[in-house]
Amino acid sequence: MINKNRLLSLALPLTIIIFILFTKWWIADVIDASDYIMYGFPLIYKCPAFHTSLAQQYFIMELIIDILVYFSLIFSLLFLTNRFIFKIKLSRKALIIIYIIATILFGIEVFFATIFETSFSIKRDFGIEVKQTGFKFYSSEEEREIYNKLHQ
Repeated sequence: MINKNRLLSLALPLTIIIFILFTKWWIADVIDASDYIMYGFPLIYKCPAFHTSLAQQYFIMELIIDILVYFSLIFSLLFLTNRFIFKIKLSRKALIIIYIIATILFGIEVFFATIFETSFSIKRDFGIEVKQTGFKFYSSEEEREIYNKLHQ
């Protein structure tokens, strides 16, 4: 049987992996600006920077809330699975592999967040009007295709 500390040590890397690989996209009109593709679930924590191309802007408060929501859901799911469905048995090697995957994905995200003129704000300070939303796997381009169709 896996104990709560072991569940926490499994929930942390799974949160990072799932947070990076699966997210929600939002096509939204920014009040007094153009429309953009934004990312985050349940709140928007990232969108293109308005001051330059290829750069992103991150909203720290929304990012923290999103990570806490992901962590809470994953920990709850692991806890309930371990308690009521089946006992989670995880070898040390499997846990190390999960940590390696989480570290690599986190490193890639940090790299892309820092190579351009990224801006960080405590919270989003502009209004939006959402046009369309959907869910995204890491490398899918579905939201780009929809965004392009809206601008034809």
